Amino acid sequence: MDIREMLEKCKPFAPVVSAAVVAACVAGSLYGYKVPVYETKASVEDTQEQEDEVPVVKTSTEEETKEDEAAEEEEQAKGSFDLEDGVYQGSGTGYRGNITVAVTIKDKQITSIEILSASDDEPFFGRAKGLIDQIIKKQSTKVDTVSGATYSSKGIISAVKNALTGEKDSGTTGSSQEGTSTSQSQSTPEAAGSVQEPSAYKDGTYYGTGTGFAGNLKVEVVISGGKISNIQIVETNDGSEYIQKASGVINRILGAQSTNGIDTVSGATFSSHGIIKAVRNALSQAAVTETASAEKGGNSGSDGTNTENKENTENSTTAVTGTLPYNEGVYYGTAEGYNGDITVAIVIREKTLKAVLVIGEEDDDAFFGRAMDVVTQMMKKQSTEVDTVSGATYSSKGLIQAVKNALEEAKRVTNGETDTDDDNNVVQLNTEEVEKAIDVVNELNGSDYTSASWAVVKVRLKDARKVLKNATEQTQLDEAAAQLNQAVTELQISDGTNDDPEPDLPPESTYIDGVYPVTVLCLPDADMDFEAYNLFAQVTIQDDKIIKIDNVYGDGGSGNDSYINKAVNGTSSKTGVVKQIMEKGNLDGIDTVSRATCTSQAIIDACQQALNNAKRQ
Repeated sequence: MDIREMLEKCKPFAPVVSAAVVAACVAGSLYGYKVPVYETKASVEDTQEQEDEVPVVKTSTEEETKEDEAAEEEEQAKGSFDLEDGVYQGSGTGYRGNITVAVTIKDKQITSIEILSASDDEPFFGRAKGLIDQIIKKQSTKVDTVSGATYSSKGIISAVKNALTGEKDSGTTGSSQEGTSTSQSQSTPEAAGSVQEPSAYKDGTYYGTGTGFAGNLKVEVVISGGKISNIQIVETNDGSEYIQKASGVINRILGAQSTNGIDTVSGATFSSHGIIKAVRNALSQAAVTETASAEKGGNSGSDGTNTENKENTENSTTAVTGTLPYNEGVYYGTAEGYNGDITVAIVIREKTLKAVLVIGEEDDDAFFGRAMDVVTQMMKKQSTEVDTVSGATYSSKGLIQAVKNALEEAKRVTNGETDTDDDNNVVQLNTEEVEKAIDVVNELNGSDYTSASWAVVKVRLKDARKVLKNATEQTQLDEAAAQLNQAVTELQISDGTNDDPEPDLPPESTYIDGVYPVTVLCLPDADMDFEAYNLFAQVTIQDDKIIKIDNVYGDGGSGNDSYINKAVNGTSSKTGVVKQIMEKGNLDGIDTVSRATCTSQAIIDACQQALNNAKRQ
C-alpha cells in the first residue's frame, strides 16, 4: 500500500529546538580562602554558526575542494522528495528497540523531524539526535552516524527512511547483534596509548580531568614519598555500573606506578579510558623538572600528556604570579560557545588569576573536554591571549571570552562602578500566549485527528509546558506558543481508515535516574570556627527522588570528621540530614543538625547540586 495514501496534507512546522545545560562547580583551588563575590551580566561578542573544527591553513586545492563540497551540499539542500506535503510517520530499530519519528514534507523538502518515541538509553540517544539537523541540512539520510551512539544513529536514519520510502530495516536491535546489554559497547574510544612519563613526582594532592562516556571525569591523585599512593574519582557523569567496572584500572595503575600499558575494562571502555587520561593529567602537574626540581604548571594536552616545550621549561615554577590590577574576589563572566552560553567564575588573589571554574556550559562534552586546555594555558600565562584548541574552536573561544568578560567585571568593580540597572529593569515575562495555546490543545480530542499529526501536537505541548515552567526570556515563550499553534493548525482530521496507531510517548520525569558524585564547599559561619573545605558525596536519584546518599567525606582534616558524622547520622535528639532527605525523597523542609549546622547545609547543597545535574533539559 502506498504510504502517501495513509496520511493527509499538512503544513510544515519549525524544527525541534533542544538544549542541554550542564552545570558543574569545582572549587578545590579555593581551599581555606574566603573572598568577596561579584555578579556580572552575561555578554556575548560573536555568534558562531559554523562547525566546531576550523582548519588554520588551507591550500588552494583544499579551498577548491571545500567550495565544491559546499556547492554540492547547497544543491542537495534543495530537496527532491516526490511526496505530497504532509507529516509522514516511520519506525526504525535502535540499540534497545523501536524508534518512531514524524517527518514533515513541504515543497519536496524535509522541514522537520520529530522523535515520537524511543527505547534507547540516555545519554546515548541524546547524542544520536544530533544527526537530525544533518539530515535536514543535507536533505538526505546519507549522513554519518554519531560516535558513541552508532546503533541509535542507525535507528533514527532507518526511521526517517521508513517514513519517506516505506523501506524497513531488519528489526534487529544493536544489543542483540553484540550479544550484550552493556550500553557503552555501542562504540569504542581511541586507544589511550603510551606517554613519556617523568622520572619523579612531587608529594602532594593533584586533580586531573579526562573525558568519560557521559562527559568530563575528574580524579584526585595523591603522591606520597614520590610515589602514587592513592587515586580517587571525585566527579563523573557516567553511570555507577560503568564506574564500578572501570575503577579496576585504578589498582592496575597503582600496582604499575604508571598509566602506560594499562588495558581498559571490557564493558566500560569509555569510563576506564577517561580515568587513565585524568590520572595522566594530574600526574603532569606533579612532575618534577630535572633542572629546577619544581612542580610544573600543569600545561597538558587534551590527552593529559605534558606539552610544554623546551623554551618554556626554564620559566616553570611552583607558583605563577600575575600582574592583574584588580581587587581580590570572585568574578563571573559569560560568553557564547558552540551550542550555547559558557559561564565561568574566576578567582583573583594577590593580583594573580588563581582559578577558573566552569559553572555552566551547553556544548558537547567531547568538544568541551578538548577546549578546557585553554584554561590551563590562561592560568599558566596569566593572560587570555592563548591559542584555541583545534577541533573545538568555538568552545575554546567561548571559554576565553567568558574569562575576558569576568576580567572586565573585575575592572568595573575595581574602578568603583556599580550596576544600578539590575533592580530597575527586571523583565516581566508574558506567559499569556503560551498558556492560551496550551488551553486550546487541552480542549481538543486526539482521536479526531490522524495519529501522526496529533503526535506532533503532543510533542509541542510537552515543550510548551517545559518552557512555561523554566523560561528566562520572552523569546522562549513566544517561540513555544508559535510552534504549538502551528502544530494545531496542521492537524489533520482522521477518517478512521489507514491510520497508524499512535506511538506511546516516553513518560516524562523531572530528573534522570543515576548516581551523581558531587563536590561542594563547606563554609564556616560568621564565627569562623573552622576553615572552609571541600565536602564530597555520592547522591543516587531514582524516579524523581533521592534514594541514597553515601561516601560523604571532607578534605579539611580529621578535625571535621565528628561534625560530618553528626550531620549525616544525627544525634540522640536530632535526626541526621541524610535520613531526613531519604525519608522525604527531596529537600523540602530539611532541618540542620545542631552543632553541625554548616556541615548539614553543605550536605543539603550537595544534594541540590546533584538534582541540578540530573535535571532534564
